[in-house]
Amino acid sequence: MPTSCPDLVMQETDILVRFSLLSGFIFSLFVLSCSNLSEYDNQQIKEALADSILSTTESWDVNMNIIEDGIRILNLKGDYAFTIKQTDLHETRISGPVSIKIFKENGQLKSTVTCDSALYKPDDAQFEMFGEVRVITEDGRKLRSEYLKWERKIDQVSTPEFVIFISPPDSIAANGFYGDTDLTNYTLNEGGGQVVID
Repeated sequence: MPTSCPDLVMQETDILVRFSLLSGFIFSLFVLSCSNLSEYDNQQIKEALADSILSTTESWDVNMNIIEDGIRILNLKGDYAFTIKQTDLHETRISGPVSIKIFKENGQLKSTVTCDSALYKPDDAQFEMFGEVRVITEDGRKLRSEYLKWERKIDQVSTPEFVIFISPPDSIAANGFYGDTDLTNYTLNEGGGQVVID
């Protein structure tokens, strides 16, 4: 018995619907199986991407301000800066002469540091100054050394090296210094002993 045209269309439509549903189901399984990577695979991908992500920046005639809560807390000037940023390392190397002006919360100058070169670690809020380091406060105190580390968040400077500290009219030479950036509270190491001056 010959089938009519509407019956053929119904059969073809039924076959197409079944095929579409089957194709959609298979495609969904494929997509789901591809998107579910194991934790190990995800970690491998992250490590591979992290190894390839390295950012470096060079700058000449550097003039950088660090501002926190709308207040300038320091101004740094140097001849050249090289910044490295990757997952486990973020630092800026500044060659100079380098000048760092440290400001009080009211915006007034607190201390000025000059040196041959500096290393800034923004993640730790830490500076290391190298070569002919000189600190001069607004009230005339001075510190001289070949190396100085400044932990900005706790406002502490330190060095294990030889220092000359001048607090007019006195001057003291020592091996090692620990104090604040305005040089008012500090500890000097003298020949194996310590002198604490507040």
